[in-house]
Order: sequence, then structure tokens, then C-alpha cells
Amino acid sequence: MAGGLTVVIAQPTYLPWIGYFELIARADVFVILDNVQFERQSWQCRNRLKDATGRPFWLSVPIAAHRLDTLIRDVHIAPGRPGWRATHLKSIAASLGRTPFFAEVFPGLEDWLSRDREMLAELNVDGIRHIAALLGLAPEWRTASDMPASGAKGDLVLDICRVVGATRYYASAGSRAYLEPMVPRFRDEGVGIAFQDWRHPAYAQRGEGFVSHLSVVDALMNVGPGAVREMVTGGRP
Repeated sequence: MAGGLTVVIAQPTYLPWIGYFELIARADVFVILDNVQFERQSWQCRNRLKDATGRPFWLSVPIAAHRLDTLIRDVHIAPGRPGWRATHLKSIAASLGRTPFFAEVFPGLEDWLSRDREMLAELNVDGIRHIAALLGLAPEWRTASDMPASGAKGDLVLDICRVVGATRYYASAGSRAYLEPMVPRFRDEGVGIAFQDWRHPAYAQRGEGFVSHLSVVDALMNVGPGAVREMVTGGRP
């Protein structure tokens, strides 16, 4: 939408898939949705890579005990288990150490992951912003919990759009079920909705076969930040 303001709102996930960065690439303002309920065994605290034999495996952040209704912003990383960070780095090196762009990408990830953090959201946001910078993506970053917006699901999204002054909301495909019925309400507020319809590209990947929807780290190390930027921007400036 020429001359408008495109907003994307997404939960902070751990080492997200490539499509997460296609959302960022479309955003003038990217809002970290940290004031919704945390879900165990979700992308919020884990993601996948592929080992040298071609089999996917999980990298999972250990989470402290918490109530079921705990918000993402309030989730603590499990204390007393500092070894998980070194384990993740060793797993990344073991599976991707021979890829063409490992030496370029790994030091920045190592610096990010080696720093001790108490909160899961801080860990994820720092990682997302590090990778976005590596891809040359620089939206305005906002955090939902710092904004005077309220409601649940679509109502919260619409209120955030009001606060930011959005004219267009670019939504993840997974939100279509609850947002599509609200399109007329968004339109009445002067906000158009477009749903992500981005096809995951195949790329040269170490190991047998191609496994889709891994962490973006796999693509970054196999084909490099420049190629990944092209994937998520489609050549757009």
C-alpha cells in the first residue's frame, strides 16, 4: 500500500524459520507479541535443524516451571542449567560446520547464545534482531507489552494497529482462521489485511534430501545471508 504503514505482529520464537523473516522484510513496524500465553513444546522455545545424515533434530531451550497462564514475557529460562547453550552451539557446529557459510555466520550466533539471559523473550528477541540485521532488515521494533493495547487475538491485533497507526496489517498464515472474519472491522478502521502466502524455497542443503521449515540458521549457513535475503525479499529493496 503506497504511502501507508505496514505492521506485522508476531510472537518471539527461538531461531525462527525463514518465513518469519519474510514477515519482517514486509514490515515498516514489527511488533513483538510478548503479552500472550506461553505454550510449552512450541516454537517459542525450540526449533529444528538437520544432522549430517539428513534427519531433523530439535534444539530446545530449558524452561523454568511456571503457571499455565504465564505470558511469554514472564517465562524464565530454567536456572542451574547453563550447559544448554554450549550444547546448542556444539549441535549447530556438528551439523553445519562443513557448510559454505558456517565461518561467516557462526561467530555472531555464538556471541548471541553465549551470553547469559534470565528471560526467554529477551533471548529470542535478541536472536531475531541479530539475524534480521545480518539480512539487512531494519523495521521499527516495538513490543506489545509496552503499548497501550488490550484485548485477545483479533481484538488485540486491531488495537495494536490503532496504536501504531497502521494502514496495512501483514498477517501470518496461521492467523487467518480468527482474523479473516474480522476483515470488515479492520477495513472500517482504515486497516487492510494481507495474509502471508509465501512458498518455502528449496536450496542446496548439506546431507541427503531436502528438509523444509528448519530454523533459518540452516539456510544461512548453507547458502549465505545474501541468498536468504533474496528469498525473503523477493528482490524488493
